[in-house]
Amino acid sequence: MNALKEHIGSIEEKLGLLLSKLKATKKENEKLRRDLEEKSMDLEAHKLKLQQLTLKLELADVHHNAEANSSKASLEKRINEYIKEIDKCIALLGDQD
Repeated sequence: MNALKEHIGSIEEKLGLLLSKLKATKKENEKLRRDLEEKSMDLEAHKLKLQQLTLKLELADVHHNAEANSSKASLEKRINEYIKEIDKCIALLGDQD
């Protein structure tokens, strides 16, 4: 009978340890779920920030290209004006002969 009581006591002790481990595991699992949720939210925020920065970069490139085209057109206009002036000068020099 004592052996049976000891065996039951041993089983109860092991069961108590298992329940304790189960409780600790559930607690850890809940913490890990919260951490995962937090990391997921951080990831989404970083993705959004990346999209915003990518858009800003694309807009800056478009702006830079527009300025370059504008500068190019302005430069071409100035060169054409210089060519006209040179042509006038050449024509005036040709008239002096």
